[in-house]
Amino acid sequence: MTTYHGSCFCGAIRFEAEGDLSQGTMRCNCSFCRKMRYWEMRLPDPEQFRLTHGAELLAETPRRQDDGMNMHHLFCSRCGTRLWTEGQMEELGGRFVMVCVNALDDVPEAELIAAPVFYADGAHDNWWNPAPETRHL
Repeated sequence: MTTYHGSCFCGAIRFEAEGDLSQGTMRCNCSFCRKMRYWEMRLPDPEQFRLTHGAELLAETPRRQDDGMNMHHLFCSRCGTRLWTEGQMEELGGRFVMVCVNALDDVPEAELIAAPVFYADGAHDNWWNPAPETRHL
């Protein structure tokens, strides 16, 4: 387990997250993830996420429709950097936190390159199976 440090582009929001990129990351083909170029690492324990600075500048992406999902996508209201998603889903084991890999500051390039990526087929509500095409993600 590694303690990663993350922040937004302008540095106003900072966090720490304990996880392991070598255990896998995820990208998805749903409309949100495609538009946001979302690349995430789910933390094994949501209690291992700590916001260390800038809570007052957090903003949340409003939901476009009521899809029944309890997910909150957080970003910096000053510079717009996507930071993490948190929520509650029984399919994910209850409460979860997924940090945006792009927001991690201290990850060596070699570790990013080596991190396995699962491409989920969220566009067809088939989240647990691979997307049929991934080159555009």
